[in-house]
Amino acid sequence: MRFLLIILLCSFSLFKSQKCYDLSAVLKVEPTELYKPHLLAAQNFGVNLLENTKTVDRYIAKAKLVKVKVKSRGYRLQTLEYSRPYLAKKARTTLEKMANRFATETKSFFVVSSVTRTLEDQCRLRKVNSNASLGISSHNYGAAFDISYVRFDHQLKINTKLEKELEKVLEEYKNLGKIFYIKEKQQSCYHVTVRNF
Repeated sequence: MRFLLIILLCSFSLFKSQKCYDLSAVLKVEPTELYKPHLLAAQNFGVNLLENTKTVDRYIAKAKLVKVKVKSRGYRLQTLEYSRPYLAKKARTTLEKMANRFATETKSFFVVSSVTRTLEDQCRLRKVNSNASLGISSHNYGAAFDISYVRFDHQLKINTKLEKELEKVLEEYKNLGKIFYIKEKQQSCYHVTVRNF
């Protein structure tokens, strides 16, 4: 019985220590033409590809990644299961300014549904969301966040007026050369990548 328990524990340790992704396979995935500018922008913040918690902790210690507030004027951060509440400094500042602008225009707030993800986080997400990218994401560099367009003021419902106001802010920041964004219909969010302007 004791021998069986030792074998089970060793097997579990081996299983836990194996990566759930193959880095060489991840790097081979070619991004779409639409997404290439997002990746190039994300790679300009001096943060290398975030593979796991250790790499995130290193950049936090160097102050290259900074904490995102759970609540600020114009946005709320939802409870995160597959990402971490950190961004590159300029990305966090851009989020805060966009949210402030949105609040000024609407007296409402939007919900940030995802922030920085490691490759491990991305792998875990892929197990529950088949739309999660197999390749590299701008989330993997601390330069991206997702904004829900079906949740405003903590209400889960379509609000076309607030969605249009949010898109106005996104368009303004895009036209100023500060962000790229994509409307993700299956996830009901805007994927926003901040540029190192």
